[in-house]
Amino acid sequence: MADGLRERKKRRTRRALADAALRLFAERGYEQTTVADIAAAAEVSTRTFFAYFPTREDVVFADTDERIAVMRETLTALPGGTPPVRAVHRMVEQVFATDGGMFGPARATRTALVLTRPELRAKALERLLTAQQIFTDWLRTAYPKLDAVAAATVSGALMGGLVGAALASLDRGDPPERIRAELEHAVTLIARGLIAIDE
Repeated sequence: MADGLRERKKRRTRRALADAALRLFAERGYEQTTVADIAAAAEVSTRTFFAYFPTREDVVFADTDERIAVMRETLTALPGGTPPVRAVHRMVEQVFATDGGMFGPARATRTALVLTRPELRAKALERLLTAQQIFTDWLRTAYPKLDAVAAATVSGALMGGLVGAALASLDRGDPPERIRAELEHAVTLIARGLIAIDE
């Protein structure tokens, strides 16, 4: 019970820091907002901020990191022999069912920051490569006949397709339900390449 309460408190603190950061970035600007400002707005110490996020840049990706964790957990829990297309649909379903992030009210602020700040684009690329590696590893475990290059090719096509669809849908100003529909459509478009794995 204590562990459960502790984890919930940690999640609330992490979310409070991320929400405060994005609010301040929108109000004051990224350069004008310090870690101390974010910590004060979330009613915690600067030391607490750094217990959750290594840098100011990382707080922008709080939801992304949560989604990567969900992605890893979802793939790990899949039964053996799960077809790749089904695995991808399940992964997308679980990852994009989480609160906040690209479906949250701060999605426009987060997207604008990532697209305009070189240091944030670099952090975004780190997360993308991590997600690609997770799916690559799952593919190689689930389908041992795939070599490293083939698995990485499929994973790269999938992650690149999802990111491209999400950014285009966000840029168009789509509401959350439309964004999710576009992501599902992206998986369908990529599915032909995944189906070939079973052949």
